[in-house]
Amino acid sequence: MATCLCVAQEKPLSNRTTPVVQAVANALPWVVNIGTEALVKVNDGYDDFFTDFYFFRLRRMKQKVVKEYNPLGSGIIVDPRGFVLTNLHVVKRAHNIEIRLWNGTSFKGELIGFDAPNDLCLIRMAGGAIPEDLKTAPFALPDDVMLGESVITVGNPFGLEHSVSQGVLSAINRSYEDETYPFNDILQTDAAINPGNSGGPLINLDGELIGINQAIRKNASGIGFAIPIKRIEQFLSHWLLPCRLSNAYLGISPSAQLETGKRGVILPEILPDSPAARAGLKAGDEIIDVNGKPTPRLIDFGRAICLTKSNEKVIITLADNRQLKITAEPMPPQLLIQTRLGIQVQELTPNLNDALNLRQDLKGLVINEMMAEPLFVMHKESWREVIKRGDIIMKVNGQDVKTTQDLANWLANSRSGQSLEFLILCFEHQRQSLVALEVTTCLY
Repeated sequence: MATCLCVAQEKPLSNRTTPVVQAVANALPWVVNIGTEALVKVNDGYDDFFTDFYFFRLRRMKQKVVKEYNPLGSGIIVDPRGFVLTNLHVVKRAHNIEIRLWNGTSFKGELIGFDAPNDLCLIRMAGGAIPEDLKTAPFALPDDVMLGESVITVGNPFGLEHSVSQGVLSAINRSYEDETYPFNDILQTDAAINPGNSGGPLINLDGELIGINQAIRKNASGIGFAIPIKRIEQFLSHWLLPCRLSNAYLGISPSAQLETGKRGVILPEILPDSPAARAGLKAGDEIIDVNGKPTPRLIDFGRAICLTKSNEKVIITLADNRQLKITAEPMPPQLLIQTRLGIQVQELTPNLNDALNLRQDLKGLVINEMMAEPLFVMHKESWREVIKRGDIIMKVNGQDVKTTQDLANWLANSRSGQSLEFLILCFEHQRQSLVALEVTTCLY
């Protein structure tokens, strides 16, 4: 008896499955919609009927409060633990940030860090368990763009979630000036960009992120602008550090601008007497691996170390094949204050009170230095426009701070992006007197 062997044949790939279709399919899971949730009063469906026959008072009684989602823009998942990148102008005025995934799942968004002049912002998903299979954006190489190549945008224009448009890369290194800052490295595209696309990705046909959609030219059609991947990666490398997300630090200077070497990441500055310095790490060393994970890019290095906690060990491999073991430590009080607030302080003493012509029993922290704001930290609307050297910090969130340790205790469980309220004694030169001033600042 003859045996018939039936071999299942795979369905041939359709001609409709173009590189654009494939790139979009890969990108959709790591593109998010960003909005804000507001409580609004709505009327019962029978209100009009009852109002015709009864009293207006009944109309008010029938009102109920519901949550309303207002779309603001788009974002990009850059780390599987829930970190999302977007434009600052997307979330700047939002009180409650909501991040909505491709599958409809929503999370509260917590601000981590932002840079006003460069219109970039990092937020993190909160208020629920982060999916273990969360997809992240693959980054193109910084200079791997071709004039005229096909590009794709995915975003939330006018609240139309995960809308796709296609065009070409019209120009690179374009000069562009918005309301805050001039740029000379902008990508230009004719792919459709509308309100709500801001913060969403500009990708190539390999599905790689080459930029973040930022703006369109007013009164023009087919002229959109995107922030290039090189600036995005530098921004993320500044905020994805342990000292930004907890009280832990390794010894990387919070203000250092990391560099990409031939095989890994170069650290231009190591803090003296830090865990990294004691382990043998030096400025200029090139790190190619962290805890068994290769770090050829700045984003890889940031992802590998950002959630390191105090007392955790980090094993790094250098380009010269040296392997160093670093144990993260809590930041010393003065370093913590400098990192979170950008200032240095000194405790008031009887002698200092005499020198400043203050009451002998006055307790607080005098600001003796305002540190320069480094690249990718500029708050623009911060307390720096109010306070100055010589002002005295008296309270934090309504509680007295008399010593450096008091202030450090407030900051020990903080992270970048949180806000604190300060009571400051400011010296007013015209009246030759101290004036109490309440100031709220966003922590670095």
